[in-house]
Amino acid sequence: MSVPASVMNELFASKLNTGEGKEKIAEYGGSYIRDRLREVSFARKVIPPEQVTRADCQRSVNHDTLVKIVDIEPQSRAMAITFRGQPSARFIRGGRAEVAFYTISSEMFQKTEQELLAYEMPITKIIEENSVKDIQEIEDREFTIHIEAAVQALQTEANGGVPTALDRAAIGTTVEFSIRKGELARTAGGSTAEVLPIQRPDVVNLFKLLDGNRLRSERLLMTEVDWDDLLQWTVEDFGDRVQSETTVDGYKYNTILGRSYIRTIKTDILRPGNVYVFTKPEFFGKFYVLNNTKFYIDKIANTITFQAWEDIGMSVINIAAVRKLELYSADANPTTDAEGLLTNFIPRSEESLGAVNNRVDEGLKFPQVSQY
Repeated sequence: MSVPASVMNELFASKLNTGEGKEKIAEYGGSYIRDRLREVSFARKVIPPEQVTRADCQRSVNHDTLVKIVDIEPQSRAMAITFRGQPSARFIRGGRAEVAFYTISSEMFQKTEQELLAYEMPITKIIEENSVKDIQEIEDREFTIHIEAAVQALQTEANGGVPTALDRAAIGTTVEFSIRKGELARTAGGSTAEVLPIQRPDVVNLFKLLDGNRLRSERLLMTEVDWDDLLQWTVEDFGDRVQSETTVDGYKYNTILGRSYIRTIKTDILRPGNVYVFTKPEFFGKFYVLNNTKFYIDKIANTITFQAWEDIGMSVINIAAVRKLELYSADANPTTDAEGLLTNFIPRSEESLGAVNNRVDEGLKFPQVSQY
């Protein structure tokens, strides 16, 4: 038998300080109107996190926190020699990279016991569950900033170490080494922030940016908005069988042109028009979670306080293992920002993530919405 949310809130308040009470509260749910979809981290799908403990980490010599030292594959090669020849000598040295940890926390939520009893939805359970996904949103934002820095660093290196704009006017003069403009962006009338539909040659050319450097593209990352444009591909792109299936069921396959893909609705973090491709995680980077996600809860007098947080370490160790496709004609280089449109292409600030869809608190609800 289901327990009403109001009863669960009362249980929450009365049994807050007992482990048994917390376990019972976690079993109950309720019916309520959600504001938006909340999805798990897309960064965790690109680099699966590894759980580590204090024993797996080292102390940093630069600050008072833990770090994880990651070994880097040493270089080696072979050579052709004569029967009397000797190979060149190499003194082996294994490189290392340091992955630092930092904390991502939810807000500190507070509610009085008396007000909690007035709710008919399990508000504390909702916030607890949503806090985990809120934390993962910040993981994704940090990850997106990291991978963008990686492709921009390679792009700058390919252009002689000078930050160079890449927009419609610069195509043909700027080297497109780690970033490439889409086919429709290349023929656009000017440099704007308009996101143009992804074309089949765009995906192939993106793969070639990575595959041409003795790596192999394994996984695409794109927004749901850009993925929707795949449904506009014609019979020339899909073939007759897939085209007929797509018309009825949508694109239901797990790969695009032989590579797996990740779709995200977090368009305020991964902005539409930006498509990334990655190698396998072992060629790319590391993602560590120190211990488990922690949840703090306390009650002082009649005020209930709770908060969730986690300690993670994330690092793009091999910056050559990611490439980017831009489906707009404007420049998205943070250093040059030729058209002053950079805010359209980079993640929004932490405070601006998850804009409210439901306007009921503002009085916009049926039948109160004014019509003329």
